[in-house]
Amino acid sequence: MAIHLYLDEALTQQISEGDFSRPEAESYNGTDGDIKDRQLYVANEQTSLASAIDAAQTAIPLAEPRFADGELIIIDGEQMLVESGGGTANLTVQRGVANTAAAAHDAGTTIYSGYDYTGLVLDPIDETGTNESVWYRLALTQAGLDTATQGAPLHLGDKVFQQTLSFWRRCTVLPGTPVQNKLDIKLRLTGTENPIL
Repeated sequence: MAIHLYLDEALTQQISEGDFSRPEAESYNGTDGDIKDRQLYVANEQTSLASAIDAAQTAIPLAEPRFADGELIIIDGEQMLVESGGGTANLTVQRGVANTAAAAHDAGTTIYSGYDYTGLVLDPIDETGTNESVWYRLALTQAGLDTATQGAPLHLGDKVFQQTLSFWRRCTVLPGTPVQNKLDIKLRLTGTENPIL
């Protein structure tokens, strides 16, 4: 999927997707027990145009390396198909996909991964050893964490490509928890990915 979890509202700190390269990390007092809340964000992969492009240009310069070959992207109202250069800052694209009109676009214009999502669900999981997924409570608001069920999934619903969703997670570490690096609690995001047509 071309949707990610982020630590910040500006969407500059993407959370790693299973490789622990950029985990959501905090320190907890396991001796006395500790509780911490954090707001997290869900958004489509995105960046901006590094320079202006005209309506015929198929070489697209990005401000940051993004997207994958075969992925749909959208700039203003124009959809494009990434033909090559995925994962770099220089894409070659097919213009005017899905009956959208090829047009000129200004430098700095946001480029989104061109998919809407339906039925998004976040689920805390722990795949190895003792199951500590119950340390997590998820809710749409911070106040909602007080009544959220430990370890239960959170239904986020539907999201259009340019929309950013937010939610809250509460992690509760019980008193007497041994000092360790806990690396296997994950937030799994599932849903249906739909091209914008």
